[in-house]
Amino acid sequence: MFSTYLEGLHYKTMNRRKGMKKVLVVLLVLAMVFGSVVLPRPVSAQKEFFLMLPVGLPYYVLNGVQMKIDVPPEIVSGRTFVPIRLVSETFGAEVGWDNATRTVTIKMDNTNVVLKVGSKTATVNGKPYTLEAAPYIKAGRTMVPVRFISEALGLSVQWEPQKKLVYIRAKPTFSVPGVTDKEVLIGSFSALSGPYSVIGIPFYHGFQAYINYVNDNGGVNGRKIKVNVADDQLNPSLTVPAVKKFVEEDKVFAVVAGLGTPGCLAVMDYLNNNGVPFIYQGSGVSALAYPPKKYIFAVQPNYMTEGQVFVKFALNNNWKNIAVVYSDDDAGKEGLSGIHTGVDKFGGKIVYESPFPVTETDFTSYLLRVKQSNADVLLVYTINVALAGNIVKTAKSLGLTQKIVLDYSMAGIAATAGDAAEGVYVTGWIDFSNPDDPGVQKFYNVWLKYYPNDNPLTFAYAVAGYAAGEIFVEALRRAGQYPSRDALVWALETFYGWNGDVVKDISYGPNERAGKYSLFFMQVQKGQLVKVSDWVSVLSKP
Repeated sequence: MFSTYLEGLHYKTMNRRKGMKKVLVVLLVLAMVFGSVVLPRPVSAQKEFFLMLPVGLPYYVLNGVQMKIDVPPEIVSGRTFVPIRLVSETFGAEVGWDNATRTVTIKMDNTNVVLKVGSKTATVNGKPYTLEAAPYIKAGRTMVPVRFISEALGLSVQWEPQKKLVYIRAKPTFSVPGVTDKEVLIGSFSALSGPYSVIGIPFYHGFQAYINYVNDNGGVNGRKIKVNVADDQLNPSLTVPAVKKFVEEDKVFAVVAGLGTPGCLAVMDYLNNNGVPFIYQGSGVSALAYPPKKYIFAVQPNYMTEGQVFVKFALNNNWKNIAVVYSDDDAGKEGLSGIHTGVDKFGGKIVYESPFPVTETDFTSYLLRVKQSNADVLLVYTINVALAGNIVKTAKSLGLTQKIVLDYSMAGIAATAGDAAEGVYVTGWIDFSNPDDPGVQKFYNVWLKYYPNDNPLTFAYAVAGYAAGEIFVEALRRAGQYPSRDALVWALETFYGWNGDVVKDISYGPNERAGKYSLFFMQVQKGQLVKVSDWVSVLSKP
């Protein structure tokens, strides 16, 4: 996930001004050497630090850049200990050591902290405190309880239990749009009227329901989340002015949960150029994730990722000879590109490949060539349900024996193709296969509590909005007591295989913005979709 592992870097003593200057110099040198370091925007030079420490691993991440550490954090007696100098000096404190008394003194602004190795008693400005575990020395480094020392210095500290990550954050010295002591203001857009409202309303309701749930349970780090929503009717000519109003007049902190490819693409560059995080787009278009843009975070599997997953799943089942038919539109071409990338990465052989126009009504000639190709599997890439249904029915009538795989938008293939769909495989990215799953049950309870008149059959749209809320809230929580737009970005970049209630296996990194790199597979069995695989991921592990 973290694309550049920085060997040999040790973070030395620094005050705030000198510290940031050194970090920026290191970043510039590394960028020239490696060419893949994501440089912070100029706003980051405003004395802003965001530190992430993974327990038990020999690195830390400062402002999105990974660096080596000689003694990693560890858990002792249920408390996380970290090297005192790394934390203190990163945020501008001075650290003193008295070897005779084995005492550490940390000074920052008007705060003076004193700890003694082996003692559970510490003082902050002369006031004694009892620690639950005493500081100790390991490999020449003094290890202290991270929460005590961080909070004593006025820093925000957060704990992420899934991957055992510690987040430490100082209060910004500049104002943050959309953030007050009591509220975080965000923007969202969806089709709340017009022909696409059948999708847009439950999508927004799922999102707002999760935000309502979070607010009713105390908010995030003491702040409630307020959502300004715009009805763009899935029309980019309405999306653009609405989003500009969010940024220039409402001064939102971020834009979250935007529905529809046209509108999302129309505002993507504007938001990125203005340094406004845009999290979750209701679209599978690859341009949202490739090339990666600092402030744009996709979630739904894009077509290129799904094409790769198709190939990996086929090879997992020993289907090495692959036939591909795809619609001659952007979605089909991106899916094909993903399939080619998958073959390059994982193997297999494409024995037949053909586009078809979206106006096609007769697939006999295509499928006869597939039948004659000795392919083991037919990968069909189109997001047009009617076309996919026609292909499946024609394949059945021609007696094709090849396995057929369709993308995740074809969950209704049994209704479209009838008995011909038996045995067809379809991908999925949100798993509702177990109705007793606590996350699934929580989703239904939360959604229908706040919107009891919504049609439960529209759950597929509502759960997408709910997922958007989950990811934003978790990133906001990790950003700590003092959130900023860049801190939100850095927090998102620490997601690696993160699981929420319904959204699972979400990953980002300094040069990773796709979010969802894994899908599972279902098969039509007796007219029902049955889950037949675990998650199939194409993300390279760090």
